[in-house]
Amino acid sequence: MRNYVWLSLVVVTLGCGRSSDTTPVAGVPLAINGPSRVDAAKPLTTPDPAAGVTNTVVEQLFKKAQQAARAGQLGVSVEAISQAIGLEPGDSRLFRLRADVYSRMGEYANARADFALAVQTEPRSAELRNIRGYFLMSRGLTTEALADFDQALQLNPEFAAAWNNRGLVHLANQDYEAAATNFDKATTIDGVYADALNNRGFARFKMGQLSQALSDLKRTVELKPNYTTAWNNCGLVYMQQKEYALAVDSFSQAIRLAPTDMRWLGHRREALKRLGRYAEAASDAEKIQWLNTLNQMTQHALSQPNVSSAWIARAGHLMNGSEFDAAVKDYSRALKLNPADHEALCGRALAWLNLGQVGKSIADCDESLVAEPTVAAFSIRGDAWFAKANYDQAIEDFEAAHRFDDTVAAAYRNRAKARRADGHDEMADADLKAAKSISAALKGESSPTKPPSAQVPFPN
Repeated sequence: MRNYVWLSLVVVTLGCGRSSDTTPVAGVPLAINGPSRVDAAKPLTTPDPAAGVTNTVVEQLFKKAQQAARAGQLGVSVEAISQAIGLEPGDSRLFRLRADVYSRMGEYANARADFALAVQTEPRSAELRNIRGYFLMSRGLTTEALADFDQALQLNPEFAAAWNNRGLVHLANQDYEAAATNFDKATTIDGVYADALNNRGFARFKMGQLSQALSDLKRTVELKPNYTTAWNNCGLVYMQQKEYALAVDSFSQAIRLAPTDMRWLGHRREALKRLGRYAEAASDAEKIQWLNTLNQMTQHALSQPNVSSAWIARAGHLMNGSEFDAAVKDYSRALKLNPADHEALCGRALAWLNLGQVGKSIADCDESLVAEPTVAAFSIRGDAWFAKANYDQAIEDFEAAHRFDDTVAAAYRNRAKARRADGHDEMADADLKAAKSISAALKGESSPTKPPSAQVPFPN
C-alpha cells in the first residue's frame, strides 16, 4: 500500500527568510503569525483594550504598533510597543502583541519571553495559556505546550479551542486515541467546530476507523466548503477505501482551492493512475514539474531580491503556466527595480492583455516603446488594439512589427467589413486582398504582398 501524507498539519511561516515549521491547526484565531484555519489567511489579531486603561499615549502607541504589524513594518511595531510597555508594564496585551511580532520576525526566544510576561501579568487568563501553548507547540515543545493547555482547561473547562489544541499535542505524540478523546470534547462543546472535526477525522483514520473518519471530514467541508486540507483528507480516505473516482473528485476540490500546491496534484495523479486515466495523470505530472521549477525560481529570486532579471524569469514561467495575476506582480517587482526595463514592460503588457485589462496593456506598451522601439511591444500593442476593435491602430502596429499571421489577416478582414459599410469599397477590396495574401502565405501558397495602406513593408 502506498504511503500517503495525511495533511492534518499546516505549515506556518513564523519569520521572513527563516525556515518554516510544521505545526498543527489551531482552533481559534491566534495572535502568532499563523491562521487558525487552514484555508484562511487572517491578519494579526490582538485582544481588545483592557477595561480601565486610560493612558492615551499607551493607546496611541498600541494602535501604531498594531497598524505597523499589519503593514509588515515589524521593527516599527516593536519600537512602538516597547515604548508602551515602558509606560504601562502591567498590561498583558502589550506583551502579547510584541510576542506576536517577534514570532513573525523569527525572534523566537524574545517571543517566548514576552508570552511568559503576558501570562505573568494575567495568570488567570485561559486564552493566554492557550495562545502560549500553541506557540510552544509550533516550536516543537509539546510537553510545555501540553502543560499550558491543561492549565487553560483548568481555568475554563468549556474552552473548545484548548481541547482541540491539546488533542493536537497527542497527535504529534501519535497517541491517536487520546487525541480523538480531546477532539470529542471540543466538538461536544462546539458542534460546528470545523478544525476539531477535521482533526478527529485524522485521528480516526489513523485508528483505522475509515467510515467514522469520512463522516467527520464530510461534515467539515459541509461547514466550510473552502477547507482545502479537509477535501484532500477526504480523498485520502477514499483512496484507502479504493473509491478512486471519489478520491479524484475530492483532490480536484483541493486543487481548485489551492492550485499551486503540488501535494494535491500528486495525490490526484495517483488516483487517476488507479483508474487508468493515464493522459490526465500525465497532465498532473507536468504541472507538478512546472511547480517544482517555479519553487526553484522562487528561491533564486528570493536569494537576490534586488535583481530584476530573476523576477522577470519567474514571471515568464508563470506566464507559461497561465498564472497571469502572479506574473503581473513579478513584472511589477522587476519594474520597481528598473522602471524602464522594456522586457518587463512587454511581459506585463501581455499579462494584462490575457487578464482582459486592455487599457493597462496599451499603457505598458507605450511606455516600453518610449524606452526602446521593439517588435514585441508593437506586436502586443497590436493585439490590444485588435481586442478593442481598433483595426487601424492594430494594423499599423502589426506592420511595424513585421508580423503576419491569422490575427493580422483577421484585422484586415474586419477593417474591410467596416470600410465596406462606410461605402469605401476600393479600400475594403485592398484590405481583403491583403487578408487573402496573408492567409495564402500561411498555407504555403505564396508570399504575403504589401497592402496599399501599409506604412511598413512586410518581410519577403
